[in-house]
Amino acid sequence: MSSPLDRYRLIEHLFVPDSATAYWRGYDLTLDREVIIRTLVADDPRAAALREAARSSAMIEDRRLIRVLDVIDLPATESAPAMIAVINEWVQGQTLSSIMESRHWEPLDVDQAIGIVWEVAQALVRAHALRIRHGRLLPSSVVMTDAAEVRIIGMSIDAVLLGAPHEDLIRSDLDALGGLLYFLLTGKSPLFATMMQSPVNPSELPSAPRHGAHVEPASHIRADIPPAIDLLISRSMIEVKRPRGTSKLRSVEDFLTELTKIRDHVDPVAIARESKLLVYWGVRAVVAVALIAGLGLSVVAFRQLFIRPDVSTKSAVPFTLPAPSTSSIASVAALKILPMSSVTSFDPYGDDNGDGVADGIKGQEREALAKLAFDANRKSSWKSQLYATADADAKGGVGLVLDLGTSQSISSVTVKFANSGTALRVGVGDSIVSDPAQWQVLATAPAGKPRVTLRTPRAIAGRYILLWFPKLPPSSQQLDLHQVRVANVIVRGSPA
Repeated sequence: MSSPLDRYRLIEHLFVPDSATAYWRGYDLTLDREVIIRTLVADDPRAAALREAARSSAMIEDRRLIRVLDVIDLPATESAPAMIAVINEWVQGQTLSSIMESRHWEPLDVDQAIGIVWEVAQALVRAHALRIRHGRLLPSSVVMTDAAEVRIIGMSIDAVLLGAPHEDLIRSDLDALGGLLYFLLTGKSPLFATMMQSPVNPSELPSAPRHGAHVEPASHIRADIPPAIDLLISRSMIEVKRPRGTSKLRSVEDFLTELTKIRDHVDPVAIARESKLLVYWGVRAVVAVALIAGLGLSVVAFRQLFIRPDVSTKSAVPFTLPAPSTSSIASVAALKILPMSSVTSFDPYGDDNGDGVADGIKGQEREALAKLAFDANRKSSWKSQLYATADADAKGGVGLVLDLGTSQSISSVTVKFANSGTALRVGVGDSIVSDPAQWQVLATAPAGKPRVTLRTPRAIAGRYILLWFPKLPPSSQQLDLHQVRVANVIVRGSPA
């Protein structure tokens, strides 16, 4: 007898939280892709809540939230009871807990931590606007992909199957956002101990120090944490004592608003810091090489969901940060500014000829000004048309395409805006395609500073670079209209 699950091949158990529930890594034979499969016995008291959580989370259209692909009812067999199976896409990457452990719990830079949590908070704001919560957000719930994207696992579903720290799921998500920020800035977890522990090894993750019933402020662990971050964490987390006269935040939108204010006063990763960054990674690389030579350490693959770091299989290995080597030091040191042969405007969803059909790759916007985005004059700039709305009057954005002439190995792209900085997604390809989502993502950046550098953990080869602006900032001349203005673009890498 055939089963609705026949199209999926079960590869391995990821996690078995109780006798009624299991997490699997699987393979979709029809669509040729890996998936995560969560199963629950159909007569379990959580069944109705699981169906509702899966269906509601599938409504959210935000790439950062890993999608529910299907909900399947499996009939009972001679060897197994009836079950519900929830299918999610599988994302290759490392969870924040895995990344921090690979760094030996060394904290991230302040701007890096803020940037990651800002992305998570923005995605949760989108979800909460639809009355959808995560409920059990942990460092193991957030995946950094090979393209440096932030992706979130288990929206609504994990809270049903594994439990939430608070009955109020809004409070659970607020606690979690403050806890993520604390964890990335200090390398120590202030989150509920029973939820942070690995099912395999309950003593893996370092806990934040406490003073009585309260978690110590993050600045007591790391002196360079701005007071505003300490205050934000205390206002979002129940277990962190807040200063007298301040109130707890009531929504993730409030958290995002406060974090945005802080982020606007923290420099993004920028050119001025590159030499320091190279020294930092160079020293780490030399130490790693010495350890590898002396001790024979092996590279360890980390699982996405609640898996002991030393568990791995030959059939699938999630992305891990590359082990530093002497050759990687040389390649980093050899990075140089890559010349561009041309820059063209990119308006694939426009309809310049008015025929009712999107122009695709032929679509252009103020093409005559495109060359000003990379000329030597910092005062000149390419600027889009003026739009009534931030999404370019429902087009979904505009962009620029940089042509390097030949395929190059691209490591970073710096963009200087002539007005307010705006959200940016950088894609790479060997050909120009009209759908911005089809370009391989090098990195993304939120709206903010007028100059930002986007880097990828691994260089990406390609001839063309797409700068895609999905949300345009207010025009500096007409505040009721929106326009993006790009003054200068610098690409760094090496010949492919």
